[in-house]
Amino acid sequence: MGRRRSETPGKRTRRAGTALLAPGALLLAGAAVDEAAGAGLGWVFALSAAAATALAAVLCARAHAWWVLAAPPLVIAAVAVGAQLVAAPPGTGAGGGGDTLAAAAHWALDTFPAMVAAEAVAALVLAVRTFRPGRGRRACHA
Repeated sequence: MGRRRSETPGKRTRRAGTALLAPGALLLAGAAVDEAAGAGLGWVFALSAAAATALAAVLCARAHAWWVLAAPPLVIAAVAVGAQLVAAPPGTGAGGGGDTLAAAAHWALDTFPAMVAAEAVAALVLAVRTFRPGRGRRACHA
């Protein structure tokens, strides 16, 4: 019922893998570029988060579209924490007593624009997918 008749099970699995891996790679690349620039997570990360979410919204199946709205904040936060832990100089913030709270506040501030951009893009792409004219109408030729 959920699978098209012309679609083979292998193709369905590849599409699901692409819907997860391609946006994830794009998000990781944005975090790597921003961290390599040295200023922490910024606009490159926010733009890559928005692009990754748009790609996920385009590639996902309609039945799983709600994940595109629910997952970005969690995924962005996880990638940001990982990027900060990998890029942090030894002895700063990540695991050092009183600096942990300050590091957590810094991560939250760094990731908020990316989360907002990702959610806005997800809502826009899913709305376009849902309300696109001519979608779902079948020609009835008797």
